[in-house]
Amino acid sequence: MKNQDAVRAVIVRDKFEELMWDAQYALILLINAHTQDWQLVEPQPIPAEAAQTYSERGLGFAGVFGFVGGKARSELAMPLDDVTLQAAVDAFVQRWARSLTHPCWPVPMAAGVN
Repeated sequence: MKNQDAVRAVIVRDKFEELMWDAQYALILLINAHTQDWQLVEPQPIPAEAAQTYSERGLGFAGVFGFVGGKARSELAMPLDDVTLQAAVDAFVQRWARSLTHPCWPVPMAAGVN
């Protein structure tokens, strides 16, 4: 058994963590369910200033988008209306495509407001 497999066998993850673990590229969706304001963020610690801004906007965890084995996958914590879901998916694909052509450049945060 590989070391990575041993770690996977010991750790119990929820569906969101599982997608993050398996994905070659992933982003986390934050959303304000009342206003449909949303933000895609990298799966890394959020700086305090950004966390404060997200809190002021009323954003909370809504799910994960990722590519696993070349296939797009998502796990959502809440239902999204069609317009918001399509906008978030489009922004995810655009960020992924940009990361392929500019892998060393920071990718700007994608945000949307209904």
